[in-house]
Amino acid sequence: MVTALSSTLDLRHRGDRRAALEARILAALQQLPERPEAEREAAALLLTLVTDEADDGQVLPYPEHFRRFLEGGIACGALDPRLREFDLAQLARALDPARDRLLGYSALVTLADRYLVRDPETRQILERPQALFMRVAMGLALAEPPETRTAWALRWYDLLSSLRYLPSTPTLFNAGTPHHQLASCYLADVEDSLESILGSASEFGMLAKYAGGIGAAVSRIRAVGAPVRGINGTSGGLIPFLHLYDALIASISQGGRRRGTMCVYLEPWHLEVEAFLDLRRNAGDPYRRTHQLNTALWIPDEFLRRVETDEYWYLFDPVIAPELPDLYGQEFTRRYRDLCAQAEAGLLPRRAWRRLPARELWLAILASLMETGHPWITFKDAGNLRSQLRGVGTIHSSNLCTEIFLPTNREEVAVCNLGSVNLARHCTPDGQLDWDKLAETVRLAVRALDNVIDLNLYPSERAARANQRNRPVGLGLMGFAELLARRGLSYADPRAAELADRIAEFLSYHAILTSTQLAEERGAFPNFARSRWADGVLPIDTLEELARERGFPVDVDRSSTLDWESLRERVRQGMRNGAVMAIAPTATIALIAGTTPSLDPYYANVFSRQTLSGKFLEVNPVLVEELQRRELWERLLPDLIAARGDLRAVPDCPPDLVERFPTAYQIPPEASIEVAARVQKWVDMGVSRNLYHAADRPGQLSAVYLTAWWKGLKSTYYCFVRPRMEVEQSTVAVNKARRRPQWVQLAEQEVLAQAGAACGLDSSCESCQ
Repeated sequence: MVTALSSTLDLRHRGDRRAALEARILAALQQLPERPEAEREAAALLLTLVTDEADDGQVLPYPEHFRRFLEGGIACGALDPRLREFDLAQLARALDPARDRLLGYSALVTLADRYLVRDPETRQILERPQALFMRVAMGLALAEPPETRTAWALRWYDLLSSLRYLPSTPTLFNAGTPHHQLASCYLADVEDSLESILGSASEFGMLAKYAGGIGAAVSRIRAVGAPVRGINGTSGGLIPFLHLYDALIASISQGGRRRGTMCVYLEPWHLEVEAFLDLRRNAGDPYRRTHQLNTALWIPDEFLRRVETDEYWYLFDPVIAPELPDLYGQEFTRRYRDLCAQAEAGLLPRRAWRRLPARELWLAILASLMETGHPWITFKDAGNLRSQLRGVGTIHSSNLCTEIFLPTNREEVAVCNLGSVNLARHCTPDGQLDWDKLAETVRLAVRALDNVIDLNLYPSERAARANQRNRPVGLGLMGFAELLARRGLSYADPRAAELADRIAEFLSYHAILTSTQLAEERGAFPNFARSRWADGVLPIDTLEELARERGFPVDVDRSSTLDWESLRERVRQGMRNGAVMAIAPTATIALIAGTTPSLDPYYANVFSRQTLSGKFLEVNPVLVEELQRRELWERLLPDLIAARGDLRAVPDCPPDLVERFPTAYQIPPEASIEVAARVQKWVDMGVSRNLYHAADRPGQLSAVYLTAWWKGLKSTYYCFVRPRMEVEQSTVAVNKARRRPQWVQLAEQEVLAQAGAACGLDSSCESCQ
């Protein structure tokens, strides 16, 4: 009886303490953004809240917490029992509590909401942030020989906990747990048969269940009205099957931690391309809409050439053009023109083709993009002609976030695992990079990514086969805009593109070098002899190949600074990985790392960012530092908020700051394309490039996308068009579908009330992030 009474009193005390902490967090958030330091105060209080839950109301030293966490986590089935095999005492001593202070409030909310390991039954948080980083490091080290696992775990813990590098969300979720699905992206090619369409649905469901983002090529599926042999009937076409996939993906929430996510890719010669453009519209037949699926066009050069020359574009039923998905470059052009000639000569069934002005279709694509944000524009020929795996097979689509370019076929589903270097953690306060530390980070990151291939739980045999044969990894970056801000450079300054060029060259050089070293240690990937690597071809070499195939120059600078010829000789001897770099969006891991996502500019200097964990006010921290240094922060703050972060509308703002800190919509889209093109020349896969445009007519977008094509980009991602992205009022309810603690919802309201009508940015897509 005494024990029970004591337990009851303890629970009541813990409840009172939690309520007091939550009240203090709200009080701190109410002072944002007048006192930027209040964000750190809220973070410290939230960390105490997390610690209380993880340690059952105690405040244990990290080594003791770590011991209890491992014992309890393994006992309840939340952790991999193999974690016992490390030198746990040595790992526990390495945990650095001071590194918790590197995590901001929004980072901690995100970690607590979905990343920290919980008891499967009670849903109680079991791990604190440093335990998370050590758990992930240990999970990655399981691929190393037993005698070196502890040493590698220590290296990776130091890398992750210092926020110099973070792997993508699936690895942060699952490394070190019994559920080792660590890969980010899956790419599949759907065949034109009911068996393939339905079999793919089953496979997509399993991939989504296990936290994989899916990119699916659907250009082979016959059009509506096509004959169906054996039943003496006709096909219902592509759209009903996409509606099926949409319902499937919408039903999978991955345990509430992430939404099921998928993007379908269609080539624009498909007879149902115009119906495809309507899939994301709000109006119309709901059975011909797909509100969960993302859509993208896989555009061949021939289409854009016809747009430029104002020619007709021909649409075909895949039944009469089954070879087009497998062709690219001049081979595609020859076959496509042959089909056009056959159509005009009356040699093809009239129901199976039609024509329209290429510019008419192009403007319809851009109009849909302005209205719905879809379809994303990706470039088939650049994706294939610049692939290091051209000898292995044809690339039929990109992934969910448009940065992965890997071949697929009926036997293989391509897989890629991602992680990103945080540039902001490799620079001084004035933006000078520590190149030696950056090289070390790349070496550790690429080895960790290579380990994921052997550790991964594959929901599909086709995925396991492809990943083992090609062993692709996708190293990316984040924090570029923060680096520019610390250097005092505007994103539109030509020196920004030069800096992006040099950084991408450096990352690419050391990623490739590390892969050659891993090949010497572990062996080359099985398909190495069929790859361009075996011929000594490097990513930058493919620019000239693309230009020759197109018949016009690729408009991008060709300069380099490193010793690529020596590296070329090493590459010929073997590469561990069929691909090594991809620039993913990184919105969520950049939030955790406390920096700007990927290559993106600051969206605004004050704005609200919506994620699956809530809505957060973000203020450009470098601007805050600069205004405080000049003793202008308190005086300019009200006008800055009223102007939604636009310094041009802030009276008395120094002109040099107006130039240095533009919003995303004030940066010419051509500058964003130039930065991406400089990076793409070194990246063997792709660059996920968000675009920001203050447009009111579809034709205004045309030049931007044509410029991306001319400069050799393989893809673009979201197009944020200002009229469509106008302010969301702070009273709008967010994330109604997910139940979060009431104090978190109240905190959102407090933050946004303080910000007034802040510009909003939704970054809830997290498969590559």
